[in-house]
Amino acid sequence: MTDTSSGDRSGVIDHDGATRATGRVSSTEGASLLEQLVLIREFEQTAYLRYLQGEIPGTLHQYQGQEAVAVGVCSTLRADDWITSTHRPHGHALAKGMDPKQALAEIYGRASGCLGARGGSMHLGDASIGMLPSVAIVGGGITLAPGLALGLVRRGTDSVVACFFGDGAVNEGAFHEGVNIAAAMNLPVVFVCENNLYSASTPFSETTRNPDVASRGAAYGIPSERVDGMDVLAVRSAAHEAVERARRGDGPTLIECLTYRFVGHSRSDARGYRQKEEEAQWRARDPVKCFPEWLVANGVASEAEVQSAVQRAKATVAEALAFAQQSPLPDGASAGDLRVVYGAPPAPIDIAGPLVEGPEDRMLSIAEALREGIGEEMAANDRLLLLGEDIGVPGGWGGAFGVYGGLAERFGRDRVIDTPISEKALLGTAIGAAVTGCPALPDLQYADFVFEAMDEVANEAAKLRAMSNGALTVPIVLRCPVGASQRGAQHSQNPESLFMHIPGLKVLCISDPFTAKGAIRAALQDPDPVLVFEHKLLYGAKRRKESGSIDTRAFVPEGEYVLPIGQARIRRRGEHVTILATFTQLYASLDVAEELSSDGIECEVIDPVWLAPFDWAGVMNSVARTRRLIIVHEAHLTGGWGAEVAARVSAQLHGRLLAPVVRLGSKDVPVPFAPALEAAVLPARDDIRAAVRGVVDR
Repeated sequence: MTDTSSGDRSGVIDHDGATRATGRVSSTEGASLLEQLVLIREFEQTAYLRYLQGEIPGTLHQYQGQEAVAVGVCSTLRADDWITSTHRPHGHALAKGMDPKQALAEIYGRASGCLGARGGSMHLGDASIGMLPSVAIVGGGITLAPGLALGLVRRGTDSVVACFFGDGAVNEGAFHEGVNIAAAMNLPVVFVCENNLYSASTPFSETTRNPDVASRGAAYGIPSERVDGMDVLAVRSAAHEAVERARRGDGPTLIECLTYRFVGHSRSDARGYRQKEEEAQWRARDPVKCFPEWLVANGVASEAEVQSAVQRAKATVAEALAFAQQSPLPDGASAGDLRVVYGAPPAPIDIAGPLVEGPEDRMLSIAEALREGIGEEMAANDRLLLLGEDIGVPGGWGGAFGVYGGLAERFGRDRVIDTPISEKALLGTAIGAAVTGCPALPDLQYADFVFEAMDEVANEAAKLRAMSNGALTVPIVLRCPVGASQRGAQHSQNPESLFMHIPGLKVLCISDPFTAKGAIRAALQDPDPVLVFEHKLLYGAKRRKESGSIDTRAFVPEGEYVLPIGQARIRRRGEHVTILATFTQLYASLDVAEELSSDGIECEVIDPVWLAPFDWAGVMNSVARTRRLIIVHEAHLTGGWGAEVAARVSAQLHGRLLAPVVRLGSKDVPVPFAPALEAAVLPARDDIRAAVRGVVDR
């Protein structure tokens, strides 16, 4: 049942079931709230007029009419509390304390903007005031907010997170996953739905059988309330209760604010889908008009005090406009500055040589090496969190492939955290926690499931640093098991190539135990998001092949070591042809290289290890020497990472190659289940052998 209790305030429920305030407010509080309301309205009106005059680029999603929500909620927050916002962020930013000068300069696309002109109207934010760059993807902030809250809790604070979103977002999967994980983990989040009745131009009531958003709180076992979003005191009172509840450790609250935007969805929206009578009814409840009247009528403030607050707000916006107009444009040369995109930009590194030998008692499998490296890093960094499905349950699996076995017992379940089966929430929570200074290792049981969270990976983890103009880092390490293993089309993919294409991400492919330990530690120490791909068939010690079995264990030093990010490894030296391969195809290539050596053909086999950053210098040097290149991967041939390598090598070494670059990959079909069909889709040793002989014969 929706909780409409008014706590210590006097309240009444109107015909919409929304709580409206009739409580008291001091003269100082009233003047401050009014000044904020007018500030937002004047800011938006000024931006609107200047946009029409061609001074502001891009587009605007404005907030006129909804000011009472932002002001009511943010007036209850402290400086160390956080908010997440939407594509309509101006009001939230100003209410949370953003300097109007920097806000308007950002919208103008000027270097003095809050994000150095890298965010613009839809991405206002400032970590110094506790505002994440606003997320323009509908519902995107709802999965980040629980992570911010988790990080704040882990750091020992009683700070809370207010998460703003519109009515349209409650139909997104992110709403269910974000609210559910916050409730399940009892996190200090206040979810604020600004229900302005329209999702862009579509009436909200036409998109759901239950337009009562507040009633949905019951599904997650959390308090919820519907309030009059045009009444700043009603919003403030409900928010105050929710914030205090969160600070006490009593978990999240859902507040639905019934409100109305007086403008279109964006600047191109003429609002032809609305009735004039409807707009007139809502304008009669305009908070910027009604609240000062209420202050005077109830003796809270005099007419002079009201006018003084209004004039202060207008003067502030006038100063902001002058500042934005006079601010310089950003330097175009800075657009490609990787220091803004990465906390640790790629750096040149010499290619590594073959793996070294060691004593038998330190010959580990990839799974064992990963467990050891992760354990060492967790011991060294007590803020590092593990999140995933089935990773810490007593007597459980220790993860789908047993990598985390014993870590929950060693470090506690408050750091090895089992989450719902909610990939969006898992990734969003990891990202939010990482932003607060708590690095996170979210675990996907299979890489195929990453598509459930592509928004969080591609639009948030990859872009938050750049959107924040380099102010934020997102230290997450996402582990993704890949590869064909007779599990069928939805558990056998190799999607690593996709993420090589997205700036802001680093991509690691682990094919041996020595790399597993040293590279996972490097990834966990890196300030940037790293996706780690590991082949399911290589976790254990043994691998089958036609002529018997090969032991894939490798020597792993007992002491701590960290491998350089972006470093490829020459697994076998040779002079006639370079073979570049990952995962099972790496071992197949090593087998073929050994066989062909008896015929006088010496293959140099390279494991690229990192697809991003890629060791271009190491690979180019090898190919420049052998003058032949074969690329082998289990990823599909079309669009596989080998295509990018082939293009760059062919361009840079044009005229020096003795044969065209050859690419071998899986056939462009979903991986089938039956072993015989699966094998027919994957590159085979015969294909590698024929490719080597073909380029050498040329």
